[in-house]
Amino acid sequence: MEGNDDKKSLQGQQPPQTATKDNTISDSKNRKESKKFALQRISKKSADVSKKLQNRRLALEKREEEVRRSGEATSTNDRRAKTMLKVINRRMQVISHNGDVSSTHKNNEVPVSANVLPGSRKNGMVVAPKQQYSKEQLECLVDGLLELINRLTFNDNNMLERVNQLASNIRNLKDYSLVWTLNDSTPSTSHQVRNEACHSRRDSERYDEPCSYAVDNKGAAANRTSTKTKETKPKKEKKESSPQETLLKYINAIISEYYEDRQQNAKETPKIACALENLDDLESFSKLLVSAGLGRIVEKEIRINRKNNRQAFIAITEDREGLERDGIITLPVARRYAFDGDIVRAFVLHSSTSSNQAQGSELLTRKPRNASNASTSSKIVGGKENSICLADDEDPFDEGDLSQDTDLEDENLDMVDGTAYVSENCPKAFVISIVKHTELREVVGSIAFKNPTTLNSKTYFKLKPHDMKFPMVYIPTETCEEHIKAASKDDIVGMLCLAHILETDINGHCIGELLQPVGKVGNLEAEIKAILLHNGLKDLKPYDQKFYDLYDGPVPPITEEDLKQREDLRKKCIFTIDPLTARDLDDAVSVEKLSEDEYEIGVHISDVAHYLEENSELDNLVKERATSIYLVNEVIHMLPTSLCFRCSLLPGEDKFAFSVFWRWNAKQKEMCEPRFTRSVINSCSQFAYEHAQKILDNPEENFSRDDFPEIHNNFTPDDIKWRVLLLHSIAQELKGQRYSAGALSINNPKIRFSLDPVTGEPTAFEVEGRKEANFLIEEFMLLANQAVAKFIHQRFPNTSILRHHPPPLQKSMRALKDRLANLGLDFDISNSKSVYESMKRLCSQVSEPESVEACLNSLLTKPMARARYYCSEGRSSEADFWHYALSIPIYTHFTSPIRRYPDILVHRTLAASLNYCPPSKRTIDELHQLAKICNEQKNNAKNAGDESTDLFFVRYIKAKESITLRAVVVDIFQHMMNVVTIDTGHNFTITYKMQKVIIDTSNAPSHILISEKKSQMSPIKLQLFSTVDVRIVIRNNKTCAFLVSPDKSQRRQNCKESSKIRDKTSQSNITASNGDRTNSTSEPEEVDKENNSNKKGAIPKKTKKSNKKPQVVYALRPDTP
Repeated sequence: MEGNDDKKSLQGQQPPQTATKDNTISDSKNRKESKKFALQRISKKSADVSKKLQNRRLALEKREEEVRRSGEATSTNDRRAKTMLKVINRRMQVISHNGDVSSTHKNNEVPVSANVLPGSRKNGMVVAPKQQYSKEQLECLVDGLLELINRLTFNDNNMLERVNQLASNIRNLKDYSLVWTLNDSTPSTSHQVRNEACHSRRDSERYDEPCSYAVDNKGAAANRTSTKTKETKPKKEKKESSPQETLLKYINAIISEYYEDRQQNAKETPKIACALENLDDLESFSKLLVSAGLGRIVEKEIRINRKNNRQAFIAITEDREGLERDGIITLPVARRYAFDGDIVRAFVLHSSTSSNQAQGSELLTRKPRNASNASTSSKIVGGKENSICLADDEDPFDEGDLSQDTDLEDENLDMVDGTAYVSENCPKAFVISIVKHTELREVVGSIAFKNPTTLNSKTYFKLKPHDMKFPMVYIPTETCEEHIKAASKDDIVGMLCLAHILETDINGHCIGELLQPVGKVGNLEAEIKAILLHNGLKDLKPYDQKFYDLYDGPVPPITEEDLKQREDLRKKCIFTIDPLTARDLDDAVSVEKLSEDEYEIGVHISDVAHYLEENSELDNLVKERATSIYLVNEVIHMLPTSLCFRCSLLPGEDKFAFSVFWRWNAKQKEMCEPRFTRSVINSCSQFAYEHAQKILDNPEENFSRDDFPEIHNNFTPDDIKWRVLLLHSIAQELKGQRYSAGALSINNPKIRFSLDPVTGEPTAFEVEGRKEANFLIEEFMLLANQAVAKFIHQRFPNTSILRHHPPPLQKSMRALKDRLANLGLDFDISNSKSVYESMKRLCSQVSEPESVEACLNSLLTKPMARARYYCSEGRSSEADFWHYALSIPIYTHFTSPIRRYPDILVHRTLAASLNYCPPSKRTIDELHQLAKICNEQKNNAKNAGDESTDLFFVRYIKAKESITLRAVVVDIFQHMMNVVTIDTGHNFTITYKMQKVIIDTSNAPSHILISEKKSQMSPIKLQLFSTVDVRIVIRNNKTCAFLVSPDKSQRRQNCKESSKIRDKTSQSNITASNGDRTNSTSEPEEVDKENNSNKKGAIPKKTKKSNKKPQVVYALRPDTP
C-alpha cells in the first residue's frame, strides 16, 4: 500500500528533495526497530510464561506419578469403598429396624433401588436378604462386584457405556467410578488389570509416530471410559508429544518400573525422577542414578533388531559365559536415533528381581500378561475361509485376500504376545550420547517417485530400506528430478536405489540423498546388485586390464633357480578332489608308502603369495576385497581371473605350492609332527567328490580309465584307488579323535539351483548332500590349518593371523537347557563335547532323528558366535586362542589362498618362518586393521551369498505358485509358531489366525492343538520337535507359510470344494506367473570348495505331476494321500 501511495504522489510533481528522502527513511527505520523491540518483549514474555507452564505441568505429572505409584492410590479407592459401605449399612439398618417396612411392603418386598443389597427379584421388586451381612462380608462383596464389573467391561466398549449409563441414573452410584482406568488411582486389587492395559497400549504404540513409552498414564484404556455425552462432543485432535517429552516419559517410566520391581515392599522409598532440564545434561543425571545404585554407565556398540528397528540392545559385558543379559532400548529417541554399529555411551539399569526370575524355565512356563483375561478371549483361532487352503491340491491364490498380518513376525520374543518377553528379561537402558558414528550410512531400498510426503513444510519421497535395521529414509523431491527424468514411466513406480543418510532430524526422520539407481524392483539383475550394495560390497569394479595381462599367456617353465628353494614333487602321485564344476583348485593331496605300516601324507596348497607381492599395487586392491563372493548365478573372484587360472592346481601342469607332510603309523594310529616346504607339483588328475565316492562305495571293483577323469603322469586308476581308500580310513580315524576331544558340528543345509540358460531364473533346486568323500578332504584341510597355526605362532607370536571361535552365549544356552528340561529332556551344555553328545543322544531316541537334528541345529545356531580373524599380538591366555567348535587350542586359515586373503597373509608368515623370505613389513596396527577388514568382508560376502540363495528360492516359489515342505516345530507362541524345514533349513513363521485349520492355543506356549473343521479326526498336538507339512507361497513379495491339513481325506474334500474357485483363477494365475519371470558351526568355510554347480550340473528334483493348475511342486518328500 505504501508503494502505491508513493507512485500516486509522484505523478505530475517534481522529484522530492534529498532531505525529505532521508526523513522518510529514518522514520521507516525507527518504526521497524520499535516493532522489532516490541516483538522481542512479547517473545520473551511468552517464553517465560511457557517455561512456567512447562514447569507446572511437569510438577503436576510428577505428583500424578507419585500418587499412582504410592499407597495413596489404594487409599483413594478404599475411601470410596468405605463411603459405599456406610450407605449400604445405613440402608441395612433401615431394613432391619424400621418396623414400617413390613407394613408398607408386603412379604418383605421393597421397590427396586440402588440402596438395597442384592437379593432375588420378584415382580419388579427386590427381596431383601433375610440375614444381616458383616462388615468383612460387605467389603468382600463390594470388591467382588467391582472386579466383576471391570471384567465384564474389559475390551467391551458397548458394555462399558451401558454400565456407565445405568450407574448415572442410580442416585447412590452416580458419584462413584465403577470402572478403574489408567487415569484413576489404581486399587491394589487390580494391579494386573493395570499392567494389561499398559501392555495393550505398548503394542499399539510400537509403530506409531511419535510414540510414547508404554507406562504412560494416558493411554488407550483411558479412552475406553468415555461416555455417550463425551462422544457427542466434537473430537479434538490429539496433541503429539515432542521427542523431548517422549524421552522424558521413557526415562521416568523405566526408573519407576525399576523401583516398583525392586522396592515394592518398602513403605517409604526415596525416588529419583528426570526433569526436562536434565535432558540437556544426561551425563550428570546418569551419574546421579549410578550414585543412587540404580545402574551403570557403559560405552559399547549398539545393535538394532534386524526386524524391529525400534528395538536396540547394548552388551553390558564381553564375557560370553556370563549370564547377565544385554541392556534393551525400546524407543528410537531413547537411543538418540543411533544406527546399528554406532558406539554409544549409555546408562543401563541393574537387572530387576523379576527379570532374574523370568530366566530359565519361566521362558516356557510364564503366562502371558493378559492371562487373567483369557477367559473372556477366545483361545480357538484359525478356520479362515479365504486363507490358503490346507489340501494338497488346493489353489493358493483363491478368492479372498490375505491381510498384512501374514508378514513374518520378529524372531525376537518381544514381538510375540503371550510368551516370555525379551524386553522384560533385559535391563532397560537409554543412550546418553553417541561417541562414534558408524561409517555405514548408505542404504539400499525401493522408492516410488509419486505421492510425496510433507515434513516441516518440505516435500520428500519415501525410500523403504531392504535392511530392516534402518527406518524409512526421506529423500527431498528436488534432488530426485534427474533420477525421475532418467527413469522410464514404468520404472518411476518402483525403483531400487542406493541412498546416503545425511542426518536425522529432531523427530527421528532420516533425511538422505540418492547416490545411484540400481534398477527396477523385481528385475533379477537389479535385485542381485541391490544385495551386493546392501551388504557393503559396492567397490567390486573389474580390475584394470593391465592386471589381467600380467598373468595372461603361457606359464613360464620351471627353472633351476626355482628349484633351489622348492622341493620337486612332480613325479609324485598328487591329485585334487573338488566339486564337479570347480575351477579354482586350491588344494591337492598325496600318499606315499614308506614301509609296511608307515605312510607319508601330503597336503599341497597353491602358492598364491609367490605371485602376489606384498604391498604391490594389486596386493593393495586384493586386500580390500579380502574374499571371493559366491552367489547363486555367479562368482565374484577376489583375484583377477588370469591369476586364479595361473595358481589353480590343474592336472598335467607344473604349479608352485606350499606342502605339509605327516608320517602316519597305521599300526599305532598316530600322526607325527608336520613338515613344511615350498614345492613344485604336477597334479595327475582332477577328481570330483562323485569319483572319490564311487571308490569308497565300491572298494573291490576294478576301475578303468573310463570311470574317472583323465589321469596324467603314467599313473593308473589303481594308483589313485588305494590312496583314496587309505586317506578315507585315516580321515575316519582323525574325525573320531577330533569328536572325542570335543569337536562340535552343527550342519545347516545348503541348496543349489538349476537355472534357465536364457532368463537366468531358477527351474529346479536340490539340497547339497555331504558324503564321506567330502569329509575325507575336510579332515586333512583342518589338520593342515591347525598345524600351520601352531608353527607360525611359535616363530611369530605377535604378528600371526589366527582364527578364534568364542564359546556361545551361556544365558541363551541356559535358557535352551531349561526349556528342554521342561519336556523331560536332559541337555548338557557344559562344553562343546557335551553339547554334541547331547544332540546325538536326543536324535537317537526318536523315530525321526532328522527332524530333531534340524530343530536343534536351528536352536543352537542362534547362541553361537561367528569365528573371527585376529592378530596374535596382545593375546596370552588359552581362551584367547581356543576354537570352541573345533575344540582345539589354536587355528588359522591356510588352505584356500585363491579365495581368501587371510590365507595369503598366513602363507607369507609361513614362508618367513622357513627363512624363504624376510618377515612382513606391515606393522602390528596394520595387521589388526587387515584382520578387521577380512572379518567384515567375509561376513558381508556370506550374507550376500545367503540372501542370493533366498532370492532365487523366493523366485522359484513364485514361479511354481507354491511348494510343500516337511518342517519341524521350533517355537510355539500365543499367536504364532516358528518352524524350520527339515531338508532345506529355512525358517518360517506361521500365524494362527491366517490358517484354515482350527488351532487351540489354550496350552501355548507348551503346545497347540490343530484340527480340520469338517474332519472326524481327533486334534493333533504340536509341540517342540513335532513335524508338520507346510505350504509355502509368496504374498506381497514376502514368504508365507501355511499348515497342510493333517487329515488326508479332508485334503481331497478341500480340493473338491475349491475346484470352482480354481477354475476361475487358474488362467489369471498362469498369466501372472509368466509375467513375473523375465554351514556348519564347526567352520564349514575351512573346507568349502568353489562351487559353480548353480550354473550347470545341478540335478533337478522330481516334481509332483498334476493336470490341474496351478501345479504344486513337492521339492522334498511329499506325503501324498
